[in-house]
Amino acid sequence: MQRNLSGLAWRDPWLWLGGDEGRSLLRLERLEGQAYGRGEWLKLKPFGLAEGKEEGESDIEGLALDGSRLWLVGSHSRRRLKASGGREAGLSLPQESRRNAHLLGCLHLDGNGRPLAGQRLKPSRQASRDALSKVLAAEPLIAPFAAIPGKDNGLDIEGIVARDDRLLVGLRGPVLRGVALVADLRIGGIKAVGDGPIARCGPPLDLESHRIRYLDLDGLAVRDMAALPGCDDVLLLSGPSMSLDGPSYLHRWRGALAPLPAPKRSGAGEAITLERPEALLCVRDGRPGRRGDGNDKPEGLEISSDGERLLAWVAYDGPTAARRQGEGVVTRLDGFPLP
Repeated sequence: MQRNLSGLAWRDPWLWLGGDEGRSLLRLERLEGQAYGRGEWLKLKPFGLAEGKEEGESDIEGLALDGSRLWLVGSHSRRRLKASGGREAGLSLPQESRRNAHLLGCLHLDGNGRPLAGQRLKPSRQASRDALSKVLAAEPLIAPFAAIPGKDNGLDIEGIVARDDRLLVGLRGPVLRGVALVADLRIGGIKAVGDGPIARCGPPLDLESHRIRYLDLDGLAVRDMAALPGCDDVLLLSGPSMSLDGPSYLHRWRGALAPLPAPKRSGAGEAITLERPEALLCVRDGRPGRRGDGNDKPEGLEISSDGERLLAWVAYDGPTAARRQGEGVVTRLDGFPLP
């Protein structure tokens, strides 16, 4: 996980980390200052949030903490199998859809940040899809991209924000003529642990409604999201789609979690409203890293408090050697004070 951090969730004194390999989350405890350690692996399979062998990939792309629930989302994407022989060799290989990529669910946590039970949107047994995969594939603007691998500007989810029964799910792809997409979801069937006994694999969740929102991020895609405390605003980590090197920014999306007005209609269906989050600061200028030494692609985002100051923490996929200490021992994140 040291080299492929993709999701962060924080509540003092705990920090949860997710990656796109393995079938577990890592829970860390605050040591001192902004240092976390004493890691504990939390397996997902016993709670119904992963299938197959433990050493397989989970493809977790986002984490979000809401009360005692830790939400997880997978990429819901297809991919091309890797092969030796250079980049060209991979282009002719068949595409693969992974069942564990099609995950949207939550872990119900105890007071020490350990899971008690899990719930998820029920996956289809006939195909590697769930209810979210199906509704996105039915959206007219997204449908042409649903069967395309995520790194080819196909459907690719990264980032999640949760509040009660409402989830915002950000898309790394597709980006449509420079417009980024976010799915605004209402989830039913959430079981409150305090309401009575709940099995480790709780009842399935329902996707009650969804709505696509359209963001102007200056041509960039959503790479992760985090709710700003005490308001309806959301902090966005933006970056390039596919596997491109490019700039990355933090944006403030004002009123993202406010109640939505009734959708407007046009002759062709629902009218598109373009929302314009405010760019706060540049995280990365986008120059490629050295081959074989990582490239520090911003991938995960979380917000913590340091007294009266809010800090935005950014984790990196493919971290450079300067960011790592030892193999699997220490990884340094970047903390940005928010204006």
